[in-house]
Amino acid sequence: MGRIYCYLFGRTGATDAGMNPLTDREKWDIGKIKDNSNYYSSLPERHRTEAVSMAAVLASVDNLEYVPETVLNKDICRAALNSKNVDCTILPYIPYPDVQKEGIQKFKENTPAFVLYSFADITDAKMAQDAVKEDAYCIQLVPEKLLTKELCETALKSPNADEKVRQFIGGRFPSLQPEIPKDEKRRQNEGVKMKF
Repeated sequence: MGRIYCYLFGRTGATDAGMNPLTDREKWDIGKIKDNSNYYSSLPERHRTEAVSMAAVLASVDNLEYVPETVLNKDICRAALNSKNVDCTILPYIPYPDVQKEGIQKFKENTPAFVLYSFADITDAKMAQDAVKEDAYCIQLVPEKLLTKELCETALKSPNADEKVRQFIGGRFPSLQPEIPKDEKRRQNEGVKMKF
């Protein structure tokens, strides 16, 4: 990563902690990316080296989508999270759960929980708990392997838990389906009678 910064700040060919200097081709591509961030997406994959990919992501977060899997790493993903105009829609392009969690922390203040977690991969029990505490509807986003009775109980305690959430949970854990009070049943039955 250091060699990219060296190039971007005018010290071409410099090395950082034993890293190789930029090739002439990388210098050319990085220069083109500085002029037009869309240039990166037109590059053949063999020219999307780590250095060129980092420069591309720093120029525009949208370029993260085009970084080859063989080049993509946590440093490039973190650079994307710190780019200008970045939002939670970048999360699906980050294959590292710990970096996705950093993104969730970054975006959670300005993004509704359901929207935020719909772009992330809920990968562990803590992440699932955090999601459903914020928004009971996030229970729909939790993978089956993490969908536990305890998690559903947390969702039911969430401030926005409603009948739809209770139905979703009741379908998976019938023991959590709350009893409808008798007077509520009577009102429901009267409503049915009125419809006929």
